[in-house]
Amino acid sequence: MIKKLRSTGANFEFKKSFTLIEILVVVTIISVLIGTVAISYSSLTKSSRDARRRTDLEQMRAALEMYRSAESATGEYPSFAEADCSGLSSVANFSSYLPFIPSDPKQGSNYSCDVSVNSFSLKSTLEVGTYADCGGNCGATTPCEYAVGPYGKLCGP
Repeated sequence: MIKKLRSTGANFEFKKSFTLIEILVVVTIISVLIGTVAISYSSLTKSSRDARRRTDLEQMRAALEMYRSAESATGEYPSFAEADCSGLSSVANFSSYLPFIPSDPKQGSNYSCDVSVNSFSLKSTLEVGTYADCGGNCGATTPCEYAVGPYGKLCGP
């Protein structure tokens, strides 16, 4: 901080002020801090959406297993025409096991479902992670996918 000498008649008074360099240094530091916080927040929200995707798929897996145990005399999974999981809402009595069919938290679309009478797979693409992070066993090449089946996790981190 520099003190400027200011003359007012016979009296002298000092006026305190900041230099341009001091102001630029402070603005730069604040900008770096804001940038760091924004990047951390973005990563945190992606991770939380991925956690929600995993939880949603596990809930649907559990509901399919409960439906198979209670509703099907032959031990079959429900069948429906849609390739996404929205078709589960049309299955009779399925809402008693899963009141609403969850959708992807970011895209607003439904999860991918492949259900046959003997098996099923539920899939979602995750935002955080690469194909290598997933263990390379989901069949995709670039995005990281998470999938569950009748016996738990099929692939993904």
